Parts: sequence; C-alpha cells; structure tokens
Amino acid sequence: MADSAKRVVAIAVDESEHSDLAFEWYCKNVMKNGDFLTLIHVPESYDLTLASPAVVEQLLKEVEEKVQKMEAKYSQKLKDHKLCGKFRTSGGKPGEVIVNIVKEEKADLVVTGTRGLGKFRRTIMGSVSDYIIHHSPVPVIVCRYKPEQK
Repeated sequence: MADSAKRVVAIAVDESEHSDLAFEWYCKNVMKNGDFLTLIHVPESYDLTLASPAVVEQLLKEVEEKVQKMEAKYSQKLKDHKLCGKFRTSGGKPGEVIVNIVKEEKADLVVTGTRGLGKFRRTIMGSVSDYIIHHSPVPVIVCRYKPEQK
C-alpha cells in the first residue's frame, strides 16, 4: 500500500448499470475510511476512417458530452458517500487503459462490474473484466449481478 493511511481503489466505470452496481457494492462492502478512489472511464471508440468531417465532429461532440455527464454523475456519487477521488478518462482498448491507469495511480485494489457475457460471446468479443483480472498488478474484485440480486 502506498500510504498506510490511504488506500487507492480504482473503479472502472461506464454508462452501464453494472458500473453503478459495482460502485455501490464497493461502498457497502469494502469501503474504508481514508480510501481514495480513482474512477476510470474509457469512452467508446469508433472507426472514423471513412467518415466525413461532419460525422467525425458530431461523434466527438457526443463522446465529450457523455464523458462530461458521466464525470458529473460519479462526482456526485463521491460527494454523496463522502469519498475523496478523481475521474480519469483515456482512449484506447478498455482493459489495457484501465490496467495502465491502475499502475500509474499505484492502486491497491481494482473494482469492476461485468456484463456477464456467455462463454461463446466472451471468447469472440473478449471481456474487459477478464483482461483486468489477468493483467492487473493488484487484486481485482469483479461484481457480477443476477437480476434477482439487484
């Protein structure tokens, strides 16, 4: 741990309900006084190679608005739970970006939600939570919810 009085916890967040549930699970189950949260968001990326400049401009504007909205939402959650923290965002492959930020921030723990993809879809599409589990230098808690657990 970087500092005996402060534990750095990284929480991967996106626009899904799974992120909200992971944040709330952290608050109810593992939150400690003095924790500092690094909320990590990787915006959705698009292949813009064939897009017109107007389409590119519109998509970038939409992404920026979504990121600002998400940052405001999670900043409010931090205040509501009387937590210290910051919101970090970066483009790229989500799993890689999250693990890199975890290393940069010297996090002691990672918390992430999961969409619960089946084995076939996870094999074809990959899974951000699987990537984090296999590449994180620190312990990872993956919060998975079935509909009746909410």
